[in-house]
Amino acid sequence: MKRRLAGILLFAAATTVLLRADSGGSDYSGDVRVKVLLKTETNVAGQKIEYPPGPAEASVLLVEIPSGMQTGWHKHPVPLFGYVLAGEVTVTLADGRKHTFHEGDALAECVNILHNGVNEGKETTKLLIFVAGEKGVPFTVKQK
Repeated sequence: MKRRLAGILLFAAATTVLLRADSGGSDYSGDVRVKVLLKTETNVAGQKIEYPPGPAEASVLLVEIPSGMQTGWHKHPVPLFGYVLAGEVTVTLADGRKHTFHEGDALAECVNILHNGVNEGKETTKLLIFVAGEKGVPFTVKQK
């Protein structure tokens, strides 16, 4: 129960969106506006999102991929959530499926599935990544 609560709080804090479960409205008042960018129970590969069993460790990353470059094939053993700040990225899964995300898109990365991110656009892609990690466990594992 604590693990699930920690994961929910991490995602809410990372996206600065706190929602009322009953109405979907914002808990903030006044001129503060809330826009839900992503609300999902599954990731880009269709897997159910599950948080790691060990001690939680949250990370927030800024990833920049220059035009024409790629991340290299890798996988994540823990859930990662992203927001495209600029540019675009095409994610190819090991089974050949492709998903392209553009500026303003939010995504939930796949877990334990090899994938590669490629910037096929003309400008540097900037991704803001939120990691629901586990202490002592790397959140990215490169393919050997």
